[in-house]
Amino acid sequence: MPWQIITNLEFPSVEILEFLENLEFLDEKSIAKNLANLQRTFIAHNAKTGEYFAARALFCHKGIYYFFDGKEFDGKKFKISKDKNELLKGIKKELDLSALSEYLSFMSAKKSFFKSVFELRAGEYLCYKNGKLKKGVFDSLKDVEILDCDEKNLEFLKSRILSTLEKQISLYHSQNPCALLSGGLDSSLLTAFFARQSEQKVQAFNLAFLDAPHYDESEFARAAADFIGCKLHSVNLAKKDFLDTFYASDFNAEPLADSASIALRFLCEKIASHGYGVAFSAEGADECFLGYDLYFRVLEFYRYDLARYPLISKDSEYLRRKALGLPIYGGFCEVFTRYQKELLFADCKDFSIDEPILAYQNNYKELRQMRYMDFRIASEGIVARKISAMSDLVEIKTPFFALAKLALSLENPSPNYKPKELLKSIAKEQGLLSDEIIYRKKKGLSTPFLEWVLKEMDASSEILKANKILGFSLFSEVFVRELERKARRGRFKQHLWSLLCFARWLGKHFG
Repeated sequence: MPWQIITNLEFPSVEILEFLENLEFLDEKSIAKNLANLQRTFIAHNAKTGEYFAARALFCHKGIYYFFDGKEFDGKKFKISKDKNELLKGIKKELDLSALSEYLSFMSAKKSFFKSVFELRAGEYLCYKNGKLKKGVFDSLKDVEILDCDEKNLEFLKSRILSTLEKQISLYHSQNPCALLSGGLDSSLLTAFFARQSEQKVQAFNLAFLDAPHYDESEFARAAADFIGCKLHSVNLAKKDFLDTFYASDFNAEPLADSASIALRFLCEKIASHGYGVAFSAEGADECFLGYDLYFRVLEFYRYDLARYPLISKDSEYLRRKALGLPIYGGFCEVFTRYQKELLFADCKDFSIDEPILAYQNNYKELRQMRYMDFRIASEGIVARKISAMSDLVEIKTPFFALAKLALSLENPSPNYKPKELLKSIAKEQGLLSDEIIYRKKKGLSTPFLEWVLKEMDASSEILKANKILGFSLFSEVFVRELERKARRGRFKQHLWSLLCFARWLGKHFG
C-alpha cells in the first residue's frame, strides 16, 4: 500500500487509507463528502508518486504547516509538518508583516509571520502532486440549519448534550486522562461527567495564585472536587514562575498574546511531571452556551441604533462595522480596533491595515453570527494555537466543541434567556454539582500578567525595540508610551501585552 499516514493518529486509520487509495478517482465534491465527519487531523504521503494529502479537522486543535513557494530548498519545492519549528529547519526565515494586523485584532494570526510558510485552516484539505498544490474546504460551519428550540425539544437537547459529552470522554479512557478544574460551572460539570464514567478516582489539576489572592479561585476548585469526589492537585503560580515561562515559551514559533497560555503552559509542565499525557478542558462551553456577557452587549448594536462613542473605544468600532455591513462582533478575544491600529502605525504611513474580520463573513445573524465567529477563532486561531502549543507536554481534549454544530443550529434565545441555562439545568437535574457551583458568578481564568511584567521592565522600551530590529518606525512611540500609562492604570492592558509578546517574538527570531 503506497499511502502512509506520517502523523500519529489516536484512532485506527484504515478508512482514511481506503479513501486515499481512491483519491485519484474523486472530484472535489466527493473528497469533501468523504471528509465530512473527520474527527482527526492527519498528513499522508504516497512514496510511489511523491504525493502528499493532508486534512485538518474542526476543533482537533492540531495544526498542519507547510512551505511552498515554487522554489527548491534541499532539493524540494514543498515541505509539510505538524510542527512549525521542525518545518522551519532548513528554510531561510523571512519576515512577513502582513500577518500583524490579524494578530493585533485576535491575539494570534492564522497567516504566518514567515514568508512562504502557511497553516492549513480548520475544515480544509490540501493535495500536493507534481509540483502543484490544490486546496479545498470540507467543513465550513456556514450552512447549519436552524433547529426549532421550543419547550418540547428541551429534553431532546439535554439528552443530546449528555450523550455527546459522554461519548467524547469515553474516547480517551484508555489514555488515563486527568481534568483541568477551575471550580467554575463548565470545568466542574465536565469533571463530574468524567468522574461518573471513570472506574478510578479522577485526578484534577487547578492553578492557585497565593501571591495574588484577588485572582485565586482554588477554594472553589476544592469545593467542586470535594462534591464530585475527585482528587485535586492545586498548583501555585508565582510571579517568578510566570515570567520564567513567558521568557522560555515560543508557542510553535509564532507570537501568541493570550496570557492564559503562559499559565496553562506552567500547569501542563506540572501535569506532565505527574505522568499524565491527556487532560480534559472545558474550553468551548462559553461559545456553545452563550457564556460571555459580551454576546448580549454586542447584541444591542445589532438590534438598535445607539449613540456615538469615542473613536478610541471598541463601541465606536462596532458602529463603524454596522454602517459598512460588516460582522459587528469581533470575537471574545478581539483587542485592537481599526482606529487604534491607525494610531499605533501613525509613524509608518505605508503600513497596510486590512479588515481581518472579513474572513468571518457568513450568512448568520446576531447571536448565531457571534457563535460562528468564536467557533472559527477557536478552531484555527487563539484557542487552537494555545492548545496545540501544549501538545509536547499534554494533549488537551475539549469535548464541548463537539457540540458546536448543535449550538449553531439553535435560534436566538428569548429575551429572558439566562446564559448557560441548559448546562445549569442538566447539572441540577442530574445531581452532578451543588447549587453553589451551578449558580456561582462566572470569573474565568485570569492572571496578574501585566502587574507582574510592569514591575520588572519598561514595557514601552521593550516594545519599541521592534523598530530598531526592523530598521524603521513601525510603532508610534507616542502611542505605545500612552498605552503603557493607561495599562498601569488598569486600561488597555491586553493591547500593551499583545505588543510586548510580538516584540519579544520578533527579537527572538529576527533580532
